[in-house]
Amino acid sequence: MKQPLHDRGPRRSLWAHRDARLVLPARAVSYAGDSVALVALMLRVSGEAGDDERAAAAAITALLLVFAVPTVVMIPFAGRIVDGFDSRRVLVWASLLQAAAGVGLAFCHGLAATLALVCVLQIGQAIAGPAWAALVPRIVGDELVGRATGVGQALIGVAALAGSAVGGLLVGASGDRVALLVDASTFVGLAVVARLVRTRRSPVSGAPKENNGLTAGLRSLFADPILQVLVPALWLFILVAEAVNVVEVRLVTHELGLDAGGYGAILAVQGGGAIVGAWCTGRMKSDLVRSRAVLAGTAVIGAACVLMGLAGAVALVVIGAIASGFGGGMLNAATSTLVVTRSEESVRGRVMAAFSGTARACSLVALLLGGAASAVLGPRATYVVAGGLAVLAAVCTGVLLRRRGAVRTKDSFVRVVSH
Repeated sequence: MKQPLHDRGPRRSLWAHRDARLVLPARAVSYAGDSVALVALMLRVSGEAGDDERAAAAAITALLLVFAVPTVVMIPFAGRIVDGFDSRRVLVWASLLQAAAGVGLAFCHGLAATLALVCVLQIGQAIAGPAWAALVPRIVGDELVGRATGVGQALIGVAALAGSAVGGLLVGASGDRVALLVDASTFVGLAVVARLVRTRRSPVSGAPKENNGLTAGLRSLFADPILQVLVPALWLFILVAEAVNVVEVRLVTHELGLDAGGYGAILAVQGGGAIVGAWCTGRMKSDLVRSRAVLAGTAVIGAACVLMGLAGAVALVVIGAIASGFGGGMLNAATSTLVVTRSEESVRGRVMAAFSGTARACSLVALLLGGAASAVLGPRATYVVAGGLAVLAAVCTGVLLRRRGAVRTKDSFVRVVSH
C-alpha cells in the first residue's frame, strides 16, 4: 500500500504549497553554485598543470570522473539512508557535508586534495539528490509531481547557465577561492531550507527491508510495466547519445571553425532549449503523455545530432543545439516524473538512487565509447551515427511499449518489491 500523502484540500497550484516555494528556488540556487564551482575547479586543475597539455587533459578527466563516480558507488548505500532515516536529518547533514567540502576546496590546493574533496562533495550529492526527489511528492502530492519536476528542472537550467557565467567572472576577478566559497554558501542555505521545510518523510513501519539498496531499487523499477521498458531503453540511449559529448567541442571549433565564444554560445542556446523542454513537460498530466514525451525527446535528440553532424552552416548547428536541448529537457523531466510517481513510497529513495546511479554509470561508459568512435569515425560521422541509433532506439522502444500494452494507469498493476 502507498503511504498516504498529507491532505492538501482543494489547492491545485504548485506555488500554493509553502514548502515548494522554499525547496524549488533553493535547489536551483545550489545548482548555480555547483556551476560556479565546476568552472572554478576546471580552471584550477588546468592551470596547475601549466603548459603540459597531456597533464592538463589527464587532470580534467580525473576531475570529471570524481564528479561522477561517487554517485555510482553510493547506489547501494544512498537509497537505504534516504529510506531509513528522517528526511530532515538526511537533508540537513548531507547539505552541511557539501558545504564543508566546498570550504575545504576553497582553502586546499593540489590535485590530490581537490579530487578527494570533490569526492566528499559528490557523496553528499548522491544522498541529497534522491532525498529531495523522494520528498517532493509528499510536498505537492502525486498529481503535481510532473509540474514540480518540470518547473524545478527549468529553474535549475536557468541557474546553471547563470552560474557558469558568474563562475568565470568570479575566478577572473577574485580567483577560485571566492567562487568556491559562494558554492559552499549555497549549500549552507540549502541546509537552512531543509530545516525549515515542514513536510517530512520518515521510515515506513513494516516497509520492505533489503541490505542492497541497488537490488531493491531496480526490482521496484522492473516491477512497473512502463519503467521496465523505458529505463533499459534510456540506459542504451545514454550510451549512444552521450558519446557525442566527447566530440562536441571538436565539431564546433575544428569542423565549423568557431572560437571559444562561439562554442559557449552553442552551449548556451542548448541550455535554453533544455529549460523550455523541461517547463513544457511539467504541464503534462498523464503517464501516457509522459511516456510519449520520453520517446519524442529521444527521437528529437537523435535527429538533432544527425543535423549537427551534417551541417555546413552555423545556423543549422544552432537549430540542432536548440532542438537537442529541448529534447533533453523533455526527456529528463518526463523520465524523472515517471520514476518518482510509479515507484512505491517506501522505496522511493532506493529507486531514485538506483536510477540516477545507473544512468551516471552509463554516462561514464558513453565517454569511453565516444572517444573510441571519434578516433575511428571523426566528429561528424560520430554525430550522425549516434543520432541515427538514437532515433532507431526511440522507434523500437515505442513499438515494444505498444505491443506489450504497458501504458496504463499507475494503479492497474501490482508492484513487486523485494523483502
